[in-house]
Amino acid sequence: MDKAETPAPTRLRAWLLVIPLILLSAYFVWGISSVPFHPDESTQFYNSSDFELLFTNPLSMAWSPDRADDLHMHYRQLDAPFTRYLLGLGRWLAGKSALPVDWDWSKTWEENRLAGALPDPGLLFAGRLAITLLLPLSVCLLYLIGSNLGGAPTGVLAAGLLGLNALVLLHNRRAMAEGALTLGILFAMWTFLQANRRPWLAGLGMALAFAAKQSALALLPVGLLAVAWPPSGSEGRLRRAASGLAQYLGVFILVTLALNPLLWRSPIQASKIAWEQRQDLLQRQVADTQRLAPEHVLDSPGKRILVLVANLYLAPPAFAEVGNYQDETAPAEAAYLAIPGHNLLRNLIGAGLFMVLTLFGLATALLAIPKTGAARRKTILLLLSATLLQALILILAVPLPWQRYVMPLLPFVCLWSAYAIGGRLGKKGSRE
Repeated sequence: MDKAETPAPTRLRAWLLVIPLILLSAYFVWGISSVPFHPDESTQFYNSSDFELLFTNPLSMAWSPDRADDLHMHYRQLDAPFTRYLLGLGRWLAGKSALPVDWDWSKTWEENRLAGALPDPGLLFAGRLAITLLLPLSVCLLYLIGSNLGGAPTGVLAAGLLGLNALVLLHNRRAMAEGALTLGILFAMWTFLQANRRPWLAGLGMALAFAAKQSALALLPVGLLAVAWPPSGSEGRLRRAASGLAQYLGVFILVTLALNPLLWRSPIQASKIAWEQRQDLLQRQVADTQRLAPEHVLDSPGKRILVLVANLYLAPPAFAEVGNYQDETAPAEAAYLAIPGHNLLRNLIGAGLFMVLTLFGLATALLAIPKTGAARRKTILLLLSATLLQALILILAVPLPWQRYVMPLLPFVCLWSAYAIGGRLGKKGSRE
């Protein structure tokens, strides 16, 4: 046989993976227009004007004390930049302009529409398409991570669980941060698993995850552990670890600065103001919730864990956090839920099965640590550490029951659920 010729079984296995991915991607794109509108999408389109500024006048985005009342500057202090750049790219390719005004939650739906804050269908589709096209990449990355953890069966199952998850189909197809965040987290974890060979790539992965949303900073220690953990039997461990840490942190800092012109003039002061703005926003959100629906304020770790579990496994897709515009969005919500697959497994049976698989996968991984080789042990420990840290940051830092806040943890839930089944299949296949 010609060495360049690919064996038929290998080609068949490749097509068995590619064809479902193509079909799944078509399903993602097909359903874009059915996703009910969320006013925060308008805010993201308003902020997407930063895409043009990044290439024409990036210093105009730098923080300065005399621009405290600038609404664009306010949002740069609050939100990570990746999503607004992606939306800017999507609408630029479609020949669309950024929204001229932000959505005003104190006004009615009609008042916002007349003011120009409601995106037209073409703009909305272009922006959502830019975000939705990240989802096949996320599915592929989770396949690679799952295959590294427990073989190809784990990878395939994890990818399927993520791609068909009802929360992903809603939140990751809107012109908001969740699609970029899922991709950023998975890209970071994939780079961490090969950090010994490419520590600079791990720094890039961490920077992109952080650029998607600040909550991804929970993974920074996992990257540090990955690059500082040299292969067993290697010489010069201390030197390799120091070099890896320098590359990881150096690339992370450089890419973070490059994507955040806000920090270019006064990085320390701008970072301090941004932190204060985030804390002020959270306090105002909690105060509003306390006033309007005090039972929804999660004022204890126990409540936060219960709501986290409910949102991950049981609660139906949440179209909004507050009911300001429920009358206007209700018809679109009903039509969306009528589409097959959009509410898959969001019931007691599905939630119970998914939760049991997650716990069983976690327990299986813990039991495998002392029995497996050094490379796979490292993979398990890195993924367990990332799961734990991401869960802890959500429990400690999020006092609100908003469903989209649990999205950083969802890829890990899919991974461990897949490992509960796929890990055993992978072992059987390796023995055969």
